Order: sequence, then structure tokens, then C-alpha cells
Amino acid sequence: MPDSFCIDIADIEAARERIAGHVLVSSCERSATLSAIYGADVWLKFENEQFTSSFKERGALNRLSQLSPGERKRGVIAMSAGNHAQAVARHGERLGIPTTIVMPRTTPNAKVEATRVFGADIILHGIRFDETLAYTQALAQEKELTLVHPFDDPLVIAGQGTLGLELAEQIPDADVVLVPVGGGGMISGTAVALADRLPRAQVIGVQVERYSAMFAAFHGQKGEPVLGGTVAEGIAVKEPGANTSAIIRALVKDMLTVSEDRVEQAIFSLLEIEKTLCEGAGAVTLAALADNTKRFAGKTVVLVLSGGNIDMMILSSVLQRGLVRSHRLVRLAVEIPDVPGGLADLTTILAELDSNIVDIVHQRAFGGSSVRATLVEAVLQMRGEEQVDQVIEALNSKGYAARLDP
Repeated sequence: MPDSFCIDIADIEAARERIAGHVLVSSCERSATLSAIYGADVWLKFENEQFTSSFKERGALNRLSQLSPGERKRGVIAMSAGNHAQAVARHGERLGIPTTIVMPRTTPNAKVEATRVFGADIILHGIRFDETLAYTQALAQEKELTLVHPFDDPLVIAGQGTLGLELAEQIPDADVVLVPVGGGGMISGTAVALADRLPRAQVIGVQVERYSAMFAAFHGQKGEPVLGGTVAEGIAVKEPGANTSAIIRALVKDMLTVSEDRVEQAIFSLLEIEKTLCEGAGAVTLAALADNTKRFAGKTVVLVLSGGNIDMMILSSVLQRGLVRSHRLVRLAVEIPDVPGGLADLTTILAELDSNIVDIVHQRAFGGSSVRATLVEAVLQMRGEEQVDQVIEALNSKGYAARLDP
């Protein structure tokens, strides 16, 4: 292990002893369904089982446990989009340490309220991580608070590395470990642990395309500009850490990126197939597997599901879009005769075809090829793409002009 690294395996082992009994040894289970779908031996590391539904508890508790008496009394400050905030606030309250949390103003309300529950002083400031960080650093100096960095602190990295120790024991034949990457705390700690305990395993990082600074640095590319919001806000970090980058360059096999659409599909699939709720940042590993099926075929692949804190409005949108994407919620445009009973005849046919009507709009002024015809737009519940084709074919055979309306 290079001497230039900020941590080594002894630091991770010490962290494991400190957090034992206060942070869950999360389960790692094989998914028979995902294994069949992707042609690999797929295992899921459920970090969304943690008390605050995120791996961040590991690093936060390790850092807090090493504060001096004076630092504990004055208190700590942290900046976070939510998961690190909850972890610091929860264990700060448990240890009697005053906590101040600075969060971007775009943080989902669910994460803000979940942090406030632990008695932390919440400040909403900035839009992106770098803005929030600059404000937090200034406030820490002004009020003499200890800054608990979310990813680039050696004690935080060592705490996150305890995940790697668990993986080495749980899946000793792992070929690949896919890890979400924001600032790089989890993957760097995990990579150090696995390099010592399971060197055969390839550690591969996953970022979302809109926030891919670590991916660009790893591949020697110029970083692309940040493009607005992302469903994976938990890893929306503009600049990676210095300590984490050094470890990643040396020990991580590869870095991948995934699209917003693919992450949404992964959230939907994990909820439907595994009955587990993952936020976007936690679902990027399944998205990467779906994007690289041939690469990982036949291998034992571990997907780290890093967290489950997702805003309910975002989840609602992801589920609705997932139903549309899988053709279980479709919108049909049907031209019908503009005569008494015309709409009733259409709805009767749809009922006979086992299509449940969710919404229906009768357009007289804006559709129809004739003044004697009218356009009906119907949102229907379906079993899938096969039933959609059957319904359209049946309607057309009965003289209706029916089409799928995207």
C-alpha cells in the first residue's frame, strides 16, 4: 500500500472496532432475478438498511468518536445534501455533541426533516456542493466548530472502508464490486480494504453523467460542465476530494457513468424486483450493470446500494415514468363517431379488453378528421407492451382509428 495514502488497512480495522454495535453490518444477498436478467451472479449490499438509510453513518461516527473533549463541547459542522447530514446529526445527538448542518437549498425536504429530527441546527445555503462547502468552511472558522467533511477526511474514509471489510467476508469470491461515487469517500475506503482482504476483486466506480468529475479525472479527460439537477443528487459533487482521488487512481479498476434515464429505471427495478427502496445515488450501480451486461456476464458482481433516502415527489415521478416506460400506463388517441353513445361504445370495448381507464378527455374542437368525428385521449392501465398492441389492433379492427400517443 503506497505511503502517500491518507489511510491504511490498520485505520479501517480500528474504525470497525469504534463503530461496532452502533452501525449495522448490512446484509449482502444474492438476487436470483437480477442474476437471471443480466447473466451474472448478482449480489446486493444493502446499505439502505442503516438506521439513517445510508452508508454515511460509518464515516461520520468514526470521525466523531475521535474528537477531543474541547472539540466535542464546542460542536461540529457538516455540509451535505442529506445522508452525511443525517449521519452526523444522529450520532452527534447520541454522543452529546452539538451539530450544525449546512445543506444546499435544493435538498429534498425529506432529507431536511430527517436531519432536523436529531436536533441539529439546520442552515440551507447555496445551490451546489461547492457553494455550500465554502459557506460551511467560513462558518466553521467563525464559530470555532470542527468541520466533518463528507468524504475527504481520513477518518471518514477509514469509516467508509469498513464496508469493504464486510464485503470481503460476505462474498469472498466476488469478481467485481460496483460502488457509487460522488466525492469518493466510500469507494476509496472500500478499495483500500479490498486491496488487502480481497485483491482479486475489481473495484469499479459509478457516477451519473451530469456530475462526472471523478470519471473525467480518472480517464484523463477535461471535466464536462455540470448540467442542472439530477435524480442522483446524493452524488452530485462538482469536484472530487484530493485524498480520495489519490486512492482511486491507484486502486480502482475503472470508472463508469450512467444516464438519468437509466438511473430512474434502476430505482424502479429495485423497488419492483427486490422490494427495496433506493435513492438515485444508491441505484447507479444497477444502472451500470444494465449498461454493461456483456462486460460483467458470468462474473460474481456486487452492487453497493448506498442509500434509500429519496424525496417522495421524486419517487412518485420515477414510478409514474416507470409505468409509462414499461407500457403499463399508456395514452391512446382514438377517433370515434360524434354521435350519442359513441363514447360509451368505446369504453365498453376497452373494458372488454381488460384495459382500465385512468383518465379520459373528449376533444371535439381540437381533433377528428371530420366534423362528425371527435378525438378521445385515454390514459389506460395495461399489463405491458403486448396488451397495448392487442388493444390497438382490436380497436382498429372495429373501425376506430387508434394510435399510441407518446
